[in-house]
Amino acid sequence: MMGVIYLITISMAGLLVLLVPAIFVALAHAEAELAKNMVLLAATGLFVIVAVLTAISGKTRRAERAFSYLALVGVWAVTPLLGAIFLVVLAGLPFVPAWFESVSALTTSGASVLVRDHVPNGLLFWRALLEWYGGFLALASIIYVLAPAGFGGLYSGSSSRVAFGMPYEGIFKLENYRTLALQYSLMTGVIFLGLVIFGVEPLTASMLGMVSAATGGFLPFVGPLEEHISRGASTVMALGLCLGTMSVFWRRQILRRPNQIFQNNLEAKIVAAVIIALTIAYATRILDVSGGKIAGSILAALQEGFFTAASLVATSGIETRPGVIALLPSVLILAIIFVGAGVYSTSGGVKVLRIGAMWVYAIAELNRLIYPNSVDRLKFGDMTINRGSMQAIWTYFIIAVIVIGLGSMFIALTATGFEAAIAMSVALFSNAGPVYEALAPVSGVTEGGWPVYQNMPSPLTYLLGIIIMTVGRLEVLVVFAVLNVRFWYNR
Repeated sequence: MMGVIYLITISMAGLLVLLVPAIFVALAHAEAELAKNMVLLAATGLFVIVAVLTAISGKTRRAERAFSYLALVGVWAVTPLLGAIFLVVLAGLPFVPAWFESVSALTTSGASVLVRDHVPNGLLFWRALLEWYGGFLALASIIYVLAPAGFGGLYSGSSSRVAFGMPYEGIFKLENYRTLALQYSLMTGVIFLGLVIFGVEPLTASMLGMVSAATGGFLPFVGPLEEHISRGASTVMALGLCLGTMSVFWRRQILRRPNQIFQNNLEAKIVAAVIIALTIAYATRILDVSGGKIAGSILAALQEGFFTAASLVATSGIETRPGVIALLPSVLILAIIFVGAGVYSTSGGVKVLRIGAMWVYAIAELNRLIYPNSVDRLKFGDMTINRGSMQAIWTYFIIAVIVIGLGSMFIALTATGFEAAIAMSVALFSNAGPVYEALAPVSGVTEGGWPVYQNMPSPLTYLLGIIIMTVGRLEVLVVFAVLNVRFWYNR
């Protein structure tokens, strides 16, 4: 149990570390009051963290698998609460909306209740850092707990052991996270440099770089993206989002064997094909609604289509200007973010791997009707598909649909119309919060059936959103594993 407390404390310490660069940004922009509050929060938090770590020093032991699940849920439940307290003090938000904002940031959902034209630069920078930190926590959660346990049919190949240390044994050892942190930071730095090269102001570039690396949806300014950065810069962001859709192991191939990027990686091929198809579809629709009168015409439409496609598949939800995402049918958009992208990535959704495995297994079952005695060795990419893995995948899929359905029902009862409730539930579960507002009809806000996140009529709606986002990020099943009262009662 001490190992669980240790890991939760360390994750909370990460929030304090993130305050340090935010303090310097606040001071650089003459935001003295904000900087002072950040320093006080950091000092108070540091005192508590050191006290806890001192109290449990030398008492941590190698934890069994069940405690790694408990530690994971504890990290995602407790760390956002600390972030919420910080937002109450720094942004003046009520506690429940602040909690929603914190969970949205750490799950990289991108939904925001902040009125950004009144938010200091230091706080915007810290909010972007939260999203970036959440992306790292998401990758660590998948690599060290969810995939090794096979939650929802996820698998852990030998590459994870070679690249990031031994699962389970290494979850409570901070040194095992170095390689992952280095790769994640390097990708963020590359995106940042690309944005600066295309003329983005360094502070904005750093925030957009962190959001892109985490496949988040938070924009640190008011107004459409196209009013703040050039087309070249938005293309850099789109490429960063594309990297975010792929497995961390796939990214290693870019530097080591770039000519073999897609070799034996069916999931990456499907993700790339979907992005290309969506790019063409959006470019066609953009040209159609504009009558071919946009500057640069076909090339500009392809660039905007590529950004929108990458944003959707990465479950980011950022759009270059209002109305672009909604150019395609809402059902298709929600299906795309529900599926998501690759395993071992920061994207949300159920993942291409599961949908692909379900398809392969379904085809095999249909063939078995004709050849009942046939024996097939089923694979999706390098994943071997058997009855056990399919049971796990179907269990995950059914529970995910139930969570979205119940979430839609309760949201409709507390805040929105029926269609808006479905859109919000799918968007938050898939950690693609901005998609909900992107799909809103022009009259939605005024009629009250599609309110923006800032204007939810009931605190209960925020609480529902918190639950849906957290369950979606934790791959659903680990939450139910920890809530198994019988197991803990018999220990």
